[in-house]
Amino acid sequence: MRLALVSSLVLLAAACDSIRISGPDAAALADIARLEDLRADPNGELRRLTTSASPEVRAKAATALGRLWFPEAGAEVTRALLALLADADENVRASAAFALGMRGDASGADKLLFVALDEHERDPSSVVRARALEAASKLERSELRLQVLRGLDDADASVRVEAAQGASRWSTKEPSAAEVSARLLAQLEREESASVLTALLFTLDRRKTEGAAASFRRFASSDDAEQRIAAVRGLRWSPREPESAVALVRACDDGDTRVVCEALIGLRELDGDAGFAALAKCAEHTSANVRRTAWEAIAARVQRDARAANGLRAHGVELGVMRALAPSERSAWVRGARVEAALRSLVHEQGSGERVERELAELQRIYSSLSREERIGVLRGYGAFEAERALPVLMECIKEPDFAVGGVAIELLGKFDPTRVRPALHAALGFSDNGLRLAAATVLTESATAEDFEALRQCYETSQGDGANEIRFNVLRAAAKGGGEAARDLLLAGCVDRNAFVRRVARVELERVAPGALRSFEALDLEFERGSDAALPPPLGTNPLVEVRTTKGTLRFELLADEAPLHVHNFLEQARRDRYDGTLWHRVVPDFVIQGGDYRGDGNGGGTWQGDSESLRHEIGPRKYVRGSLGMPRNEDPDSGGSQLFVTHRATPHLDGRYTIFGELQAGFEVLDAIEVGDKIVDVRVIR
Repeated sequence: MRLALVSSLVLLAAACDSIRISGPDAAALADIARLEDLRADPNGELRRLTTSASPEVRAKAATALGRLWFPEAGAEVTRALLALLADADENVRASAAFALGMRGDASGADKLLFVALDEHERDPSSVVRARALEAASKLERSELRLQVLRGLDDADASVRVEAAQGASRWSTKEPSAAEVSARLLAQLEREESASVLTALLFTLDRRKTEGAAASFRRFASSDDAEQRIAAVRGLRWSPREPESAVALVRACDDGDTRVVCEALIGLRELDGDAGFAALAKCAEHTSANVRRTAWEAIAARVQRDARAANGLRAHGVELGVMRALAPSERSAWVRGARVEAALRSLVHEQGSGERVERELAELQRIYSSLSREERIGVLRGYGAFEAERALPVLMECIKEPDFAVGGVAIELLGKFDPTRVRPALHAALGFSDNGLRLAAATVLTESATAEDFEALRQCYETSQGDGANEIRFNVLRAAAKGGGEAARDLLLAGCVDRNAFVRRVARVELERVAPGALRSFEALDLEFERGSDAALPPPLGTNPLVEVRTTKGTLRFELLADEAPLHVHNFLEQARRDRYDGTLWHRVVPDFVIQGGDYRGDGNGGGTWQGDSESLRHEIGPRKYVRGSLGMPRNEDPDSGGSQLFVTHRATPHLDGRYTIFGELQAGFEVLDAIEVGDKIVDVRVIR
């Protein structure tokens, strides 16, 4: 389902009133909103609006065209956007360039590079050049990679940033990969702009660049925290080099906990006793994020090396199962990691003594009294054992009343022989809870055979409500993989599914298993209407300020009403109805994001102000993710936003242009860093 056309018209009309737009411009902007909801340009209306006399209309029409799927909306859309690269208005040209990157039509690459790089005719605006390079870097034209890197010679730092970050999107298996890496390393040596240096370090890390370790070690002591983060992340790919190991250990004493967490992840890969003292120290850190990450690293070390447990004990790290659950550790989230580490340390002893049986028997006795995070830690620890010991526990726990725990149990089943876990996965496909169905369908996308087809078909036909769309497109992929030609009828049914993304997946898979079978469905998208007729109230005249009060303190955000009006309205309306009150921060990835707002509390709930089964179309734009950006989680379908939200701990360029940003943190950064899994949103209050 999607928002009603009437809703968008009302919202846009109100927005036009708030900024005194009237007459033809208001009507044109309303038409754009209507077509945004359709995610289509059936009669070329959007393309005609790109010739409007109003620069605002032209820019918004370009943005809307960029959000149409390629190749379903084909060459005519790309041509309209390419024409706008010569527009008289800088904002229109920049909007068109960004839209071409969103489209992903590689035929636009040459024009984009001309606009960004031509010695005599390049665009005079650095904003346009930056957007054009960003767009070109997203297109699948591997022969043009080195041309994009010519942007590193631009006099404007913002353009050089886009050239540097663009290379983070490219495969390291392309013919030019080595030359690309050499060019980035050379630029790192002569670059003076802090923002470009950070972008280069980010990309060198993402590419796991060989020969970059010395540069990473140098920047690991930078005065700039973002550079230290990127450099320490890069050191994680060469931890066994003695100098890199030393630098990682040293970074564990950094004053920024984000840097410490990245260093601890690198310590997972060290051998022998290296890093044990740092792990022991960080396991007692004041930050729960650091303690959790330290125990995750300890878990990895003790599973990989039978001698690690004794080495860690020599540094004061005790790995007993019951000790791990002691209340002296005040965070249940951290206790979950501790008990996982303790269980993984038993893997090497599991067939050799009474201690293992005694500890596991005691754990079984108290299991039902443990918190959610502790039970999840227990399951992840069991997942490291051999099948005979692990599977009885995991199969029993898929029936847990707490769906978050059951979902983890199903996920872990995917690590074992498919023939042994298939009956349990088939059972989960028929559970009443959509989160558990989704977990089972996701596992089967990796291992499906013809034996799974009937269970998958029934799951597809009976999945309804919140999360059902994601279940259905995962089921279709699993069915196509395992069922082959037998899946044809199910895929044909998927081609007329009520959800556009499910239809898209069905057509891709149908073409793969039965070439030519989808020709009858080429124009089907235009036959589907989505949404209700509920009218939206007028937006505020200025960007709202909101306070999100949590159990760790208050986060204050400015919401971006002009850039993401639907997301802002959705957030404010759900807050007005107290939908966020008492919801968990259910996911925290230290030095990445905190995520919450799910009424289920397990990451599988969503819904909009219009209902739990509704979703938001994306409003992705050129704004970048920085520390404190308020973003919208989604599944693989870009138009699947809902009630959830996430906040970034740092700049995350790999999210740029992929997830909607609808707010920016103004105050409460220390709260952002302190939030852990299990903390709650107490309430949300509008203060302006």
